[in-house]
Order: sequence, then structure tokens, then C-alpha cells
Amino acid sequence: MRMFADEGELIEKYRRLSDEGRARISNQIDCELRIDAEVTAKRQESQRKGIEAAKKAGVQYGRPKVSVPENWDIVYAQWKAQDITADEAAAKMGISKATLYRMEKRMKNSDIFQHPAVK
Repeated sequence: MRMFADEGELIEKYRRLSDEGRARISNQIDCELRIDAEVTAKRQESQRKGIEAAKKAGVQYGRPKVSVPENWDIVYAQWKAQDITADEAAAKMGISKATLYRMEKRMKNSDIFQHPAVK
């Protein structure tokens, strides 16, 4: 199979083709694109089935969540009372500051911080 030196040579060769030759090339490209789309769809369907089966088997995807530190209540109260900074609170709990904020959001959304009368 001959490789073309540049795009200009390839374009010139395409221009010399008859209308029938151009139609054949277009049809071949369309056919290859359809085949690629079918292969992609089959692969995605297979992946989806595999992921569903893994989830049913109890496989967890992604990074595991950090568990709440034992001293959360004490340090969180100090932080909210502004006795310590977020950096100090995170250091006392052995987590990053981003994890502290993420954990606070997660705890606020759970039933732990919600007052019974508010429900």
C-alpha cells in the first residue's frame, strides 16, 4: 500500500476520481463508521453488564470514604465555637482540611445533626 507524501497529493488524487469512485469511498467510510459504532455499543453494553454484576456481588467502585474520627464530636465543637481553626481541627483528627469540610457536609446531611423537631 502506497503512502502519500502530503495532503495536497491526496486531495489531487481524490479530485481525479470519478463521481462513482467518490461515492464508493464515501460508502466505505460510512460503512466503517457504522461498524465502529456497533463495536463501541457492544463494548459499552458488555461493560455495563459487568459493572452491574460486580455491584450485585458487592464490589465497591471509587476511593473508600474516610471514616469519622473518634474525636469528631469534641474537635468539631471546638472548631465551630471558633476555639481552634480548621487547620488545627483537621490536624487533631488526622485528616486534611478538605476532608474536614467534606465530612462536615456529609454529617450535616445525615440524621446525626438534625434536630428531631425539624424533621
